[in-house]
Amino acid sequence: MFTISNPMNSEQKQHIQNLEYTLKKKWGLSKFRSGQKNAIESLMAGKDTLAILPTGGGKSLIYQFPAVLDETSLTLVISPLIALMKDQVDSLKAKGIAAEYCNSTQDDLEQLRILSRAVTGKIRILYLSPEKALGRQVLEILPKFPLARIAVDEAHCVSQWGHDFRPEYRKIHELREKYPKSIPVIALTATATSRVIKDISDSLGLKNPILIKGSFYRENLSFSVRFPQNEISRENELLKLLAQGNFQKISSGRAIVYCATRQKVESVYGFLKKNGFKVGKYHAGRTDSSRERAQDGYNNGKTNILVATNAFGMGLDQPDVRLVIHYQIPASLESYYQEAGRAGRDGKPSDCVLFYHPSDLVTQGFIIGKENNRKGGETLLSHLKEYSISNKCRQQALCSYFGEEILPCKICDICLEKESVESNFADERNQFLEREKNKRLKQEVRERYSFSKEELETIEKVLEQIPGKFGKRMIVGILRGSRSNEILRKKLDRLIGYGSLRSVAEEAILKILDEWISEKKVKIVGDKYPKLILSSTVILKVPRKKKSLDVESEKKVIPAKNLIQELKNFRDREARRRKWKKFMVLQNPVIVQIAKVMPETPEELSCVKGMGVAKVEKFGNDILRILEKWK
Repeated sequence: MFTISNPMNSEQKQHIQNLEYTLKKKWGLSKFRSGQKNAIESLMAGKDTLAILPTGGGKSLIYQFPAVLDETSLTLVISPLIALMKDQVDSLKAKGIAAEYCNSTQDDLEQLRILSRAVTGKIRILYLSPEKALGRQVLEILPKFPLARIAVDEAHCVSQWGHDFRPEYRKIHELREKYPKSIPVIALTATATSRVIKDISDSLGLKNPILIKGSFYRENLSFSVRFPQNEISRENELLKLLAQGNFQKISSGRAIVYCATRQKVESVYGFLKKNGFKVGKYHAGRTDSSRERAQDGYNNGKTNILVATNAFGMGLDQPDVRLVIHYQIPASLESYYQEAGRAGRDGKPSDCVLFYHPSDLVTQGFIIGKENNRKGGETLLSHLKEYSISNKCRQQALCSYFGEEILPCKICDICLEKESVESNFADERNQFLEREKNKRLKQEVRERYSFSKEELETIEKVLEQIPGKFGKRMIVGILRGSRSNEILRKKLDRLIGYGSLRSVAEEAILKILDEWISEKKVKIVGDKYPKLILSSTVILKVPRKKKSLDVESEKKVIPAKNLIQELKNFRDREARRRKWKKFMVLQNPVIVQIAKVMPETPEELSCVKGMGVAKVEKFGNDILRILEKWK
């Protein structure tokens, strides 16, 4: 933490002596939270300030406080959320503080009235969105404001490396540049890595800023990760957690269930309502009035569970949130810490539970794919995956990510496991890791496929027929004969090569396409929805049919045919011995796949499509002995 070294004048010192008195009188609080007082003193001394304080750390008080003490000037607050503006302005007005917001929910006349009041010094705090603040109307009137300071709330939105990047935030520095006098700027956020901190400072043009960094450690929060195998086990785990917290009763405190998509919010809301819970729903797809009713119902206690996307919660001031569940993973550790941190603001024990399933990575990956900074988003998502499957204390991992080192928290799932407290978290995580290991092995085996010349030519033919129209998954679907609605509707089942690689694993086809992309034989077109196109008419340099194969090709083809025949002979013998149909032992496509993949262990053999555990137990050793001879 950096401290203020420059002396304050006598008037400022008098203000500092009144801090505790004002805090008690206006906010009813007896003491400041960690970092608040230092940040307030820095701002009142005219210093640019960057405050990194945890969710629930009282960031809004830092810029509101000087506005109350300085009764002749204006504090301009740049805030990203309209709902947050309204809540804070209503709260300030209730304390007798002249505050207003100006945004798109008001008509032009109302906005002009508010801006005129700001010019005449009748408003102490004015909230604007970055779009509104940088609009022509405000920029023209800005020099007339009795402006004393600018506060940039949720400042991580400035940074392209942050978890909620908004390009318009990077232009906020223009406000200070267009104001005729020198004024300080304070940037505030709950979550920022060292890289994001530097980007915020540079983008806002902060001058030798004072850095106020609070601790990210929340001693009353118990963090844990669960690994549901499917949607049913996810729903069962959700019911179990809510039952344990006795959330059937409104008096038991509040819970938030975060989902990644609007559709999932609707389905989880319906599921909980069906099971008798007092529940509301909140997402950006609902009308303003519907969202307002949901938030009001949650705040006044009509409902005690809210299912929501990340559109809900910024600026939430409910101290008795006892449980925050992430039903699906969020996009980053920053988002997770900020959203989970809405639990237990009153200091009482509360739980933060993350449900982790690999399919959620796909969901978030799709969302990230629509954003400007796709690569940065993928990096942030990888950090969250690492956190989820790690065996490091959850709070240690979170704090370390934000540059703070702490001792183990003793109350997360990992710490309870290490302390030998009765816990099934370890078994659950180990089972998940074992499943992931098996999936990786299966993928590796299925990727290990030796394509024939004809198969490679077939892939090329399909790409030639649909240049630049579809992505990898669609091409795989065509080659493997998918009967999806989209393929049938677009009549892609009529293409030459449709269904010709039915017996080839999806992973193998994807791998060869990725290889061609890296070798620039195939190029990707389109940013939002990447599609594939051949780099030239003949790219693969696959030898066309010749009268005779070269020596090396013959060496490869003849053993492959002989190996397949030997495997078929083995299959036929087993069928006669057991009095089974041949296909009940091994089907022909399975035999071809085994010969192409050449598995080396029972585990790898079980990954071949059509070879279940039972078949490996019966025939595995014999098959592997045959393969050993052909290596």
